[in-house]
Amino acid sequence: MKILIVDDDPAIRSLLLSVLGEKHEVSLLCDGHNAIAVLSDPNHGYDFVVIDYKMPRLSGDQVLEFLSAWQNIKTKFILISGYVVEKEKFDFPNLVASLTKPFSIKELVSLIEADPKPPATSGN
Repeated sequence: MKILIVDDDPAIRSLLLSVLGEKHEVSLLCDGHNAIAVLSDPNHGYDFVVIDYKMPRLSGDQVLEFLSAWQNIKTKFILISGYVVEKEKFDFPNLVASLTKPFSIKELVSLIEADPKPPATSGN
């Protein structure tokens, strides 16, 4: 599976790379602007995006709001946050879960690996 990690905290990015990178192809970004730039390419191929809720410049919630207008997006999202944020707060059907930091790595991995892989034509 191809996973994109978007978090402004280098320690979180490093941790998630070490955990998820053993079984999956993982890319790292540090802000929402870069995430939108990457995800705007219809051939990006990411199955999952794990994104931080609050980041400088463009936060994860703003990225989800921006992407909610896209039709036929196949990529699944998991929102991670230092705040308690209910996934139902967002009108974004591809948001699988919202996890509060510190979250269980096992829970994150099981959410990603339990979800069926989207069709190969992922994009916006």
